Amino acid sequence: MTTTCKPTELFGGAITANLPDGYADVSNIREVPDHQEIYLDASGFSSIIIEVAERVSQPATDEEALKFHFQDIVDEHDMGRIWHTEVVQLPHFPADTPCYTLLGTTTLPPATNGNVNRPLTPTFTAIILTLIRLVPQSTDIVVTINIPHIPGHQEPSNGEVDFEEGKLGSLVEEGMRIRDEIWRTLEVRDWGLFGGGEAGEVA
Repeated sequence: MTTTCKPTELFGGAITANLPDGYADVSNIREVPDHQEIYLDASGFSSIIIEVAERVSQPATDEEALKFHFQDIVDEHDMGRIWHTEVVQLPHFPADTPCYTLLGTTTLPPATNGNVNRPLTPTFTAIILTLIRLVPQSTDIVVTINIPHIPGHQEPSNGEVDFEEGKLGSLVEEGMRIRDEIWRTLEVRDWGLFGGGEAGEVA
């Protein structure tokens, strides 16, 4: 499976990145908050959310902020788990910009509240999250790729996915490739989007 990506303007062109050609802009069908861009796989269930948020100051460390953003995504009744975190560097941001990524999963609680046999209920959802911390702009850019695994709908065969063994499965592997393309191309074109504060020099 190989996804073709194309240059996409976000937040009125203030940010650009290559996003999958087969993903649709959700704002064309429903209202989306001004601080978010949401794209949905037109032929599946995966989604990409790019969010410009106020920089999290508590917890204090960048690693804790990464986990905070993950927990903010997880529904209070779901079970969330982080499998891997990593420090990364994005080419179109200053070299000293704190950037982090994680791979996590969310799982519905045991089926005691009507989840049994509910159609289109995922067995789990993989979350590939990237956090870019723009300290001078007091801003966190959060890029989240959500990949639900739904029985009978593109769910990998048994044994193909085992996060403890490092088996990510075809859907998550494709999500990783999309993430890497976003990393390669994500660029701020208008720093005024953040209400002040200029970018540093890119190394």
